[in-house]
Amino acid sequence: MITTVSTVKDDNARLQRWIDRNFAAGVDRMLVFVDDRDDAQTAALLNARAGVVAVDAGTWWGDDFPSKLNARQRINANAALSVVRQIDPRGWMFHIDGDEVLHLDKERLLGLADDVEAVQLSPLEALSQWEWPDDEVTLFKRLLTDAELNLLHLLGRLDRPENNAYFRGHTAGKAGLRVSADGWLEIHRVVDDSRTPIAAHRASWLQVLHYESHTLEEFVRKWSNHTTSGHRLVARPGRRRLASAMTAKGWDEWPAGVADRVRRELFAATALDDREGLKSLGLLVAPVMPLRAAEPAQDVLHLDQIEQGLSALASTDRSRFRLDQPDASAD
Repeated sequence: MITTVSTVKDDNARLQRWIDRNFAAGVDRMLVFVDDRDDAQTAALLNARAGVVAVDAGTWWGDDFPSKLNARQRINANAALSVVRQIDPRGWMFHIDGDEVLHLDKERLLGLADDVEAVQLSPLEALSQWEWPDDEVTLFKRLLTDAELNLLHLLGRLDRPENNAYFRGHTAGKAGLRVSADGWLEIHRVVDDSRTPIAAHRASWLQVLHYESHTLEEFVRKWSNHTTSGHRLVARPGRRRLASAMTAKGWDEWPAGVADRVRRELFAATALDDREGLKSLGLLVAPVMPLRAAEPAQDVLHLDQIEQGLSALASTDRSRFRLDQPDASAD
């Protein structure tokens, strides 16, 4: 059994496509917290999907809405983990975002020795282009070696020979936890009760696809959400500058044509990837996307019990699931 938990803010069409991709990758059930207190419809639409339990923010938080996105993510993930652990402690749980898709060998994962409590997924970042036909990305960037980073830097294609300068999004990847173990889910890692990281198994077949600003449309959506989510970008100065630029006073005053032109210029300057250049150097990968996996019988997913468990938690103090301090690597 593979379970994912996520905190999302997006339109229904994108979320449905995200769900399709994760189910095709072998996910059995998805627990989704919709992070918009003014939107109850999206959760209702997602709950109509087999294998999905969705929670709307208004019902879940009421008036007690933490201001920081990272805090909401950790509370949501670990509240869901605690419910699943009580009801159906089989298999693995992964904490992923609404632009991330598992890309792993499910048979190998479920066959790991019982003493392996955590796994770490290496990120593959979607190549950013003006658009992808039908939003189907076929090329991804992998983390580069020091030699490859030095090459791109000396060729003038990177400001710094670091993967943090090569990737737009995170380079830490995402973590999964054996549900029956005693750990907790951070944004990018698994920790114990003292918030000490738990050693995670790594392998070439453990990856996560990150659809981070992979088109102009997604770039605009992502950064519009960032400016309203309470997400404090703490680790990447370039991302902080971009977030600041997206809140400039002019956005409320410029004609639509000017605003569109500025968005395109920002996308080209901060996100657009050199497809032919990177491909010619052999730095891109084309993951084999799985066909739709067979869906498990609904009566073994315990979705009704999980939904009831989360509903019971909604009226309680969930601060214990926040963990002690914000995760500085969350962006």
